[in-house]
Amino acid sequence: MDRKSLDSYFGSGHAIQEVIAERGVAGLEKRLLAVAEDQVTLHYLEMVAIAEARKDGARLLNGDFGGPRPFPVIQRALWAVLPQAMFAALLKDHDEFHSVLTRNQTTVEEAIRDAVSAPATDVVDGFERDLRATQDLSHPCPTCGATVDAVCRSNSKSSTKPHNPTVNHRGRPRS
Repeated sequence: MDRKSLDSYFGSGHAIQEVIAERGVAGLEKRLLAVAEDQVTLHYLEMVAIAEARKDGARLLNGDFGGPRPFPVIQRALWAVLPQAMFAALLKDHDEFHSVLTRNQTTVEEAIRDAVSAPATDVVDGFERDLRATQDLSHPCPTCGATVDAVCRSNSKSSTKPHNPTVNHRGRPRS
């Protein structure tokens, strides 16, 4: 990531994007927590940082435990290779979840590699599930034509490009 991008990036999650859209970045604080040489390490470090913050009692905007998106894909991958991590996550045992992640870095990284290599359909389906849980779908979208209770779609006016789920368009009213 270049310096300009690093300086302007505050996160990609829905909650932080709404805060930035409503209030701007004034008053937000950013700290560089780690540097990663590759994407797998970056995902692992994000998961450990979130787990550590929760273990220490922090309230976070990030509702999941980090790692590759969409969330159900990394959940399935962790269930397959490290079920004790998922049991700790389900029980909201933040100390144990952090401990399992840090004791099993190689195994967690294996789950991350599995998650990032998931078939595109799994990723698209998981992203749609995430959007249904986080987006306001109580109004139709004038930009893409999504109806009430339907997620917005990319490339909605194209007959050749895929119409993948996407975050609500700016023109979609909020409740």
